[in-house]
Amino acid sequence: MTAPGSFTLQVPGSWLDYDLAQQDFARQQQELRSEMTTPEQRRAADDALLQARRLLRAARRRGAVSAAGLIARDEDGLLMAFVAVFGVTVPEGMDLSIAEIAQQLSRPAGADGYGDRTVTAVQLPEIGSVARITGTETVALTDETSAVMVAMHTVIPLPDQPGSYLVVTGMSPNLALAESLYDIFDAITGTFRFVGDVAVPAGEAH
Repeated sequence: MTAPGSFTLQVPGSWLDYDLAQQDFARQQQELRSEMTTPEQRRAADDALLQARRLLRAARRRGAVSAAGLIARDEDGLLMAFVAVFGVTVPEGMDLSIAEIAQQLSRPAGADGYGDRTVTAVQLPEIGSVARITGTETVALTDETSAVMVAMHTVIPLPDQPGSYLVVTGMSPNLALAESLYDIFDAITGTFRFVGDVAVPAGEAH
């Protein structure tokens, strides 16, 4: 994953870099369906691809500058994971800490006992100490639909741009695999590097 002249982020080779403008999931859907042996499994694959399309559209609406994902069959069914990078700018006159910005990005899930979230400081190679929020949250996929997901947000200040940040977000609906997914999201975020002149279009914190 890259944004020319600003950053790079490495994802595993099995992941697909998404075209934010017009991602076509047709080939991925065909390949995934070919691995399924029952109508129920094929319907589950179709549902997963539909969710991926909605998640990508939601990320695009929120101002994502790059995204990648995985939808694959595993021993328990389907594994789905998604990573995106967002630009965030704190409006002039607002004095928010990085932890406060991170908390604004997460909406804790209130259903079925999910909703815990934790804000911590982590060290990223070549970046230093940054804020991270982990937990489960309710993600709006459309105006009518939402899903509870495992989520990790890592907030990275842009060099020489006070009040501007990049947020690396990892999400997955596979709640039972939360700890393993956190490890994957952490490993991906750990590859983040700034390159060239950093100038990323940013959304606005509220």
